[in-house]
Amino acid sequence: MKKILAVGVFAGLGLLVACQPTAQQAGKAEKAEAPKAEKMEAKKEKKKLSKTEKFKIALANQDKWQKACSNPMQLVPQGIDIETFKKEMLATVKFPPGGPVGKDVKRGEKLFGDPKKGGRSRRGNCYACHCGDPNIIACGNIGPSLRGYAKRGIDPKDTYIRIYNSWAINPCSTMPRLGYHGVLTPEEIADIVAYMHDPNSPLNR
Repeated sequence: MKKILAVGVFAGLGLLVACQPTAQQAGKAEKAEAPKAEKMEAKKEKKKLSKTEKFKIALANQDKWQKACSNPMQLVPQGIDIETFKKEMLATVKFPPGGPVGKDVKRGEKLFGDPKKGGRSRRGNCYACHCGDPNIIACGNIGPSLRGYAKRGIDPKDTYIRIYNSWAINPCSTMPRLGYHGVLTPEEIADIVAYMHDPNSPLNR
């Protein structure tokens, strides 16, 4: 009788030990699933936002400069002196150690966004708004043509500033503030400037 009882006890302990890893694994699985479920819920919440709601969120997150330019005319800032506006925008411009003109003209051309030569830059994409290389007929007209740019006598520093933060020159300009928003690095902008001012670039032939 004692032997039977002992065997029963040992058998019960064996089952208990055998079941523990399974129970632990199940617990871990539940914990792993919890964050996934939370992420799924968060995604659902994001998808539920309408375009109007998203637009309101974007408006609420504007810096004071963007707010000043968010007016129906979008020509001059509202509520801020223009000279003060330009001065403070200019203060945001950061130059690379080598100055406003880079050394890599080829990279500048690629960043400028020459679709026929493999540029298709997602960051510069200048052809979306400007014309450049005369051989590239697919170009935008929102901004002025940049053909023959080097012949206009424009200071390369001004070109750099305009690309980095156009509002330092033209308050509330529709041109993207590529350096200000970190779309392009100072070094990348300098290479674009080098391309635009190089007399041998397709832009200036």
